[in-house]
Amino acid sequence: MNPRRIAVLTGCRSDYGLLRPLLRELTAAEGCEPEVYAAAGHLAPSRGMTIELVEADGFAPRRLAPLDDGDDAPAAMAELAGRVTRELAILWRRERPEMLVVLGDRVEVLGAATAAWYCRVPLAQLQAGDLSRVDDGPRHAVSRLAHLLFPATAAARRRLLAWGEDPRRVHLTGSLALDHARACRELDPEETAALSRRLGLELGEPFLLLVYHPLPGETEATRRGLEACLEGCRRTAEEYGLGCLALHPNADAGGRDVIERLRRWTARDPRRALTANLPPQEFVGLLRRCACLVGNSSAGLIEASVLGVPVVNVGGRQSGRERGANVFDASDRPEDVIARLREVLEDAGLRRRLTREPSPYGDGAAAPRIRRILCEVALDDDLLAKTLVDKKP
Repeated sequence: MNPRRIAVLTGCRSDYGLLRPLLRELTAAEGCEPEVYAAAGHLAPSRGMTIELVEADGFAPRRLAPLDDGDDAPAAMAELAGRVTRELAILWRRERPEMLVVLGDRVEVLGAATAAWYCRVPLAQLQAGDLSRVDDGPRHAVSRLAHLLFPATAAARRRLLAWGEDPRRVHLTGSLALDHARACRELDPEETAALSRRLGLELGEPFLLLVYHPLPGETEATRRGLEACLEGCRRTAEEYGLGCLALHPNADAGGRDVIERLRRWTARDPRRALTANLPPQEFVGLLRRCACLVGNSSAGLIEASVLGVPVVNVGGRQSGRERGANVFDASDRPEDVIARLREVLEDAGLRRRLTREPSPYGDGAAAPRIRRILCEVALDDDLLAKTLVDKKP
């Protein structure tokens, strides 16, 4: 019997880290042949050309629709989705996988889901049914096109069922982010010293980790949130004697302006540093070590929840997404960010308590559950003939 060819789409450093546990499971599974499609931000110099991370794991990814670093307008995201759809449609005229796996809600995911629907490639969506203000439209559109749905939380599963998804297609597995976070060991002193030299910041001492993503099409809200993060980190770092490491944002519209502002901010103080990219092991290692994660990244609500890392979540990007006891929400006012940071830094027992708190995103064993379903589900007309379940009024 020929192996089942399962394609996995990744568009950036952060989602690839989450997909790695599943790719390892699929690679080891008998009768399964995974392949990787790398798109968008993976192929952008401004995001560190992170396709190299995929290749370093032994994959030979198909390259799709590179992000145009020169076009940062909201319309560029629509154009990117169209290019992904077109390139996959052309590729699949010659050869098609037996299934496509996507994660979440990114623009390349929406383009790939459109191609999968019309080319009759069964589509599986991971992290389905989540809520977050910026990404709800694309995420839920992909869910409507997906033939298999893998929510990470019980609330997300209930949401999908309430929207009319067939219970036979909805599988509660937990989030791969927890598998990934638990699989990444702590950095040893030599690794920490090497990272400190490379990044130009002493990481053996307490530091703030800043990850702030733009809100596409909301220039003023993006600016307010970023300035609140920067001023909050500046004043708190000075008060408590902390360094600050900032990461480039993801490949959303408005990211170029965020990067330029971060460059100017980090250049003003030797205890601040900026990097375009961190490999998954290093990112989780530094997430474990930081005094607090500041910004609006989903990593603060998901990965950090299982590591017991406190997070000051700024602004409304993650509005609606479930959060654990590690998340301290702040508005886009600097004074609010500073107040939440002080609350975190002055609580000596906080980290110890957080490590005992359960995560709403599962138990860190999502990958084998997802692999079993992907490898065993019948790939027939019934799977492709998706309809919603009518709910009685």
